[in-house]
Amino acid sequence: MRLEDGRSLEVNMPPGMVSGQRIRLKGQGVNGGDLYLKIDVAPHSFFKLETWDIQCQLPITPSEAVLGAQVEVPTLDGLVKMTIPPGIRSGQRLRLANKGYPNEGEGQRSPSEHRGDQIVELQIVTPRELDPQERELYEKLRRLETFNPRLGLLG
Repeated sequence: MRLEDGRSLEVNMPPGMVSGQRIRLKGQGVNGGDLYLKIDVAPHSFFKLETWDIQCQLPITPSEAVLGAQVEVPTLDGLVKMTIPPGIRSGQRLRLANKGYPNEGEGQRSPSEHRGDQIVELQIVTPRELDPQERELYEKLRRLETFNPRLGLLG
């Protein structure tokens, strides 16, 4: 970072910084005083931070929801494989243990677990456009399926 007096500083930020936290740079301020940096963690388009857990929504196909699947999920460490069990519903959540936000300062976890978890909320997404073969298969499935999600709505 460049200061108003023209000096440049390289600051190593510790992991697990949160908005509102301050970092003191001893002797780097005006007339040799201390310089304080106020941390503001910008929101992310995919990940949402809740305490030390990372929340995200993962789109899956109807067939992945019905049959189950192995899918790749983005995490702070890169892609990881996650198993979706058969019959999962939209909105259900799965946990990726120790894939959340770094938690270096918390004394509540053992030394080997300095992270929150990643909570993956599954969202079943239907295709907007189908090719002729896909349309034919969906129409065949509609004729064959016995499942009725509206059965018993009125008692």
